[in-house]
Amino acid sequence: MGGGAREAAFALNLSRDTQLYAVMSHKNPLIVDCVEKTGGIYAVADSDDPHTVLDFAKKCGIDYAFVNADQPLANGVTDILLSSGIRAVGGTQRAAKIEWDKVYSIEIMNRVCPRFTPFYRIVSDASQLEGMIAEFESRRLDIVVKPQGLTGGKGVKVMPEHLPAYGDCADYAASLLTADPGGAVLLVERLDGIEFTIMGITDGEHMVFAPVTYDYPYRYEGDCGPGTGGMGCFVDSVDIPSFMTRSELDDCHAIMQDIIHDMRSAGTPFVGVLNGGFFKTARGIMFMEFNSRFGDPEVLNILPILRTPLSDVIVHMWNKTISDDVISFARCASVVKYLVAQEYPNPSPEPIEFEIDHDAIDGLGVTVYPASSIRLDDKTHYRTLKKSRVVALGALADTIEEASSQVNMAIDSHVRGKLEYRKDIGSKESLDAIESCARAMTRKLS
Repeated sequence: MGGGAREAAFALNLSRDTQLYAVMSHKNPLIVDCVEKTGGIYAVADSDDPHTVLDFAKKCGIDYAFVNADQPLANGVTDILLSSGIRAVGGTQRAAKIEWDKVYSIEIMNRVCPRFTPFYRIVSDASQLEGMIAEFESRRLDIVVKPQGLTGGKGVKVMPEHLPAYGDCADYAASLLTADPGGAVLLVERLDGIEFTIMGITDGEHMVFAPVTYDYPYRYEGDCGPGTGGMGCFVDSVDIPSFMTRSELDDCHAIMQDIIHDMRSAGTPFVGVLNGGFFKTARGIMFMEFNSRFGDPEVLNILPILRTPLSDVIVHMWNKTISDDVISFARCASVVKYLVAQEYPNPSPEPIEFEIDHDAIDGLGVTVYPASSIRLDDKTHYRTLKKSRVVALGALADTIEEASSQVNMAIDSHVRGKLEYRKDIGSKESLDAIESCARAMTRKLS
């Protein structure tokens, strides 16, 4: 379900050993190719709508459904499929609340793992704002303002980059409350340090952890500009990234396992992928957020190094047989970068046409994942859609720098059109800055 680069990566993997069916909002070229290659069927329809997906699944007589995008999960697509006797893997609407309700998420975290929870306040009425903002100011804490629902990574605003002063935080929070009467806004201390993600594949009880991914959420090089859904990310080739310690990684794994156990004990078992966002800070590991599915672009790093076929992973989740014995990952560096329109994350006034030389890019060992774009008459000409990320390119190599250079070469030499990307993702300069930050955090912690 879905038509982004993440779903294109799923389709590419699943097309190797399944008959593939897909519901997507537009004709993602790679998904279409994968479906047709396997003799399956696709529908261009609303993949966020539970009844649309259910009707399609029944018509096609599918064996397994993999629900992994945020909006279908929040809308209850998994629930309606399960209630109709279809083997659906992905969080139920109640379980996926850990992503789409940030207040619910941080309160679970504070109850189960308070040591790793940042200072926060929940605002449900604008009259509370003055007092709560004053608490942050008295503690000399910058604020992150988080809307309650799904925002695709673009609704969260950070002080001082997006909100220069405490008054701006109050104004933005008040505007969110006005836009969502009866809702709530989460105010959280801004965490300084190294942000990273760990994705855990779970059957509701057991969990296997994917390698750590490092995401670049800001629009421009040097981590400047507005937040986005993610401009790219990398995975290192070693068990423990150089910016972490074994103890810190163990802390993250324990947090996620404790959350899964708590949800199961509370009668809300989570089956699917729990995506944990964390910070390495001067106080140690701190929680940032949970997502209820494979991240995008993080999964574009993870799927190429997944040794186990994705179809087997789905079956193991359904059969509750998840273990390190049946799911494993190759030790390889992986870098992914998104191409976007100049205006992104704002909408573009007009569609943009661009070209991709697939044969030349394949020759460099780089994979193309179309996202918010459609293919025109031949296999090289494309046109952008909506305001989202356009296309992602990913590569594997022995080192992060090598993989980054492969992607840069592919984009600079074989993609033509008015699109932009972050060349610094996975660069030596960026890696050195991360290392320097890690050393500083370790010294402060000591």
